[in-house]
Amino acid sequence: MDRDPLRDALQDAGLTSYQADAYITLLEQGMMPAVAVAKRCSVPVSQIYDVLRALERMDYIETFDQDKLHARPREPITVLRELRSRSELMNSAADAIEDRWEQPAVSDHKVSVVKHEETVIDRARDLIRDAESFIELSATVDQFRTLTNALEDARDRGVITKVAVYGVDLEAQLATVSFEETVTELRACRIPGPFLLVADRTQTCFTPNDWANRPFGVLIDDYILSFIFHWYFQTGVWALWETVYEDTDPPYTYMTLEEFVQDVAPLWRDGANVAVTVDGTWADTNDACEITGVVTDIGYPGVYRSEGRPSFEEVAGFLQLTLAVDGDLYSVGGWGTVYEDIEAVQITLEAIEFDEPNSGESADGDDVSAAALESEDD
Repeated sequence: MDRDPLRDALQDAGLTSYQADAYITLLEQGMMPAVAVAKRCSVPVSQIYDVLRALERMDYIETFDQDKLHARPREPITVLRELRSRSELMNSAADAIEDRWEQPAVSDHKVSVVKHEETVIDRARDLIRDAESFIELSATVDQFRTLTNALEDARDRGVITKVAVYGVDLEAQLATVSFEETVTELRACRIPGPFLLVADRTQTCFTPNDWANRPFGVLIDDYILSFIFHWYFQTGVWALWETVYEDTDPPYTYMTLEEFVQDVAPLWRDGANVAVTVDGTWADTNDACEITGVVTDIGYPGVYRSEGRPSFEEVAGFLQLTLAVDGDLYSVGGWGTVYEDIEAVQITLEAIEFDEPNSGESADGDDVSAAALESEDD
């Protein structure tokens, strides 16, 4: 129901025009100073205090002092009971109030807490459809199924999609799903866990599935908080379980510096010339950039002590690439870059070549397979 019919319905229920307008504003915005309520609706500032106190006497809202008078809506039990006893129009108004109460406006808050899993899944579907670069997702089989259409659209746009599904024998449970069209890589998690989506480094959706005593969800629009959930996904979900499906067709694109270094470091230490294209941002200006160069150094703790493929623990702390580009050197870091020149958002492997023919096989970007990169584990 739109705002105007809802206001009319509340007036039919006994509220004045000003009271209805102020109440709807508080439902949509949450707790606000009284003056801010007036600025967002039709109530004059000179009358807002009387309007809010009248709504409080009717148990629609509550007010309290925090240097200045604030107001927030009460849980609308009384309002819903009164409206549902009226005509069909009143029932529609009650549904609209309930929707506004349970689903706060995501655009107005960096963090929103919601009451139902369905709200989180619906928001995740919207974020997948809008994603531009990468998606990290952990979900139950049923949750994954509900998102497959949106994931297929994302894959068509070239979005990298890393998906972890809770369950065993996923090939049988998801027999009707085309992994090739839906995900870049799929892993099977044998221990159940929360629903989590991280999209394009700033957007996160989370709900604990069956673990919480009361259902709730968290919707986040924030770079730093999304970074924290990304590391939970990497360490608590992704790194622990086996791969069910992986797209091994070129080009070989990495969305995290850690995975790139794990695959490429053994070959680079054996003398390979590794050429990459880095899409990212300049750390000092946050402007987008794209550079193509050759890896001249890979820095992380224990780099000279390690044999074979570096462990996730080795590359999960300080990690830095140095690229030679037209005679200049650039340092490249991962998500949350502090000291480097560039924060990498996407790394594309262009070529791996050995100077000495008998040191290893030369290959360009079309001939390198993910399996070949991981063959250096031992």
